[in-house]
Amino acid sequence: MSFYIKRSYVDAQPGIELVNIHYTWTPVGQAPNWEAHHEVRAMPRGGVLIKGLGGTTVAESGEYVQTMSQKVELPDDGVRRKVISLPNDVLDPATGQYIEHYAFHHYYEVFRDGKREDSPLYTEEIVSREIEYLDFEGTLGGMCIFWSVYDWDAPQYQPTEEHNFVKTFGEDSPYRSFKFYGAEDKEHFSRTRSEMLQSLPMPRRYVGKVYGPKGAPIRQSWHRGGLWTPNVADRWEDYFADLTHTL
Repeated sequence: MSFYIKRSYVDAQPGIELVNIHYTWTPVGQAPNWEAHHEVRAMPRGGVLIKGLGGTTVAESGEYVQTMSQKVELPDDGVRRKVISLPNDVLDPATGQYIEHYAFHHYYEVFRDGKREDSPLYTEEIVSREIEYLDFEGTLGGMCIFWSVYDWDAPQYQPTEEHNFVKTFGEDSPYRSFKFYGAEDKEHFSRTRSEMLQSLPMPRRYVGKVYGPKGAPIRQSWHRGGLWTPNVADRWEDYFADLTHTL
């Protein structure tokens, strides 16, 4: 699993022809090992942002359909932007365990007037934060965290799970919330999961996580949908709230 984050570079001098961002990750306190893992992405002026990553909506037919992402090309304003993907967790070789608190290392490779130079190395700590929503009415069949680091330029969805679901039905249940997106028969999935949710005690607590650099603001909304109903006219999904958290 991974999350998206936007990096920006300002052309402070004329004559810059190309900028690449180089990045990797390690456990906190370890120097980057560029031979072990090394990602490189070109950073165009203006940049291309992706809107509408993932998510579903209810069509006029009442069926649950997955939305498509859309590329938004920004005009050249002297700022280079790139949305990159970072892992939710990384392997700590010392323990053999995956950790959500790790170091993200990056630098910028700048080509100017035919010459190449590198920026200083920047290191940020990546951390996670648990987000929860309490359903006191028992009407929810699905709940996603719709969120972005810093601003709304790199929005993404994080499915939540009702905290008693795994305890009751098992971690490998085919009706875990995140498996909805890969289900061929979303109608059957929604009906069965709704029945399972209704058997759980109230209030139902939906929990998920967001990720990003330590101290960064997280913009967050909720994308929620009702329990399955045979009457398609009664099915609903909506977005609500505009919250800011600090990691």
